Amino acid sequence: MDDKTRERTRELNIEVSQDDYKAMQNQIAAVSQQLTIAQAIAVKEKARSEELSNLVNRMQADFDNYRKRMNEGNKKLKEDGMCAVLEKIIPELDVLKQAIQTITDEKIAEGVKMIYRRILDVLTSFGVEEIPALGQQFDPNLHNAVMQTKTNDPSKVNMIVEVYNKGYKLGDRILRHSVVRVAN
Repeated sequence: MDDKTRERTRELNIEVSQDDYKAMQNQIAAVSQQLTIAQAIAVKEKARSEELSNLVNRMQADFDNYRKRMNEGNKKLKEDGMCAVLEKIIPELDVLKQAIQTITDEKIAEGVKMIYRRILDVLTSFGVEEIPALGQQFDPNLHNAVMQTKTNDPSKVNMIVEVYNKGYKLGDRILRHSVVRVAN
């Protein structure tokens, strides 16, 4: 091979190399563009993932709140139902007490007393308490004054001197106010 041919071969190799170089640059640019697009998609998907994660957390918190509200509502309904039944039973204690006072046969009276005590035990087992009244200061939240009695003793003013019907409560809830006479 002569020098001209070698020179020409080298120029062709250089040209081919430059063509290869340009092709590689184009491929690098295409890959770089694809990488930029992929990074943008990754950022977008990460933001979407965080948004969905936040949505799931909010939905879980909402469900927990809903469950708590339902439990509280069910507890309130149960308490309201129990109070409604207890409010119906309490006047029957008064009837039994009147029956005990009017029955002359001692055996029958003892049987009615036993029923009276059993009903009181049932009420106590549900947490029902008698509202203290006799000798206590009148409290309109707990007592219902139907009569007043004059007193000369200033220490007995607003004091309950007689109880006509006992009052009952369940926790802080009044089932029936005590019906009383108050000194004034």
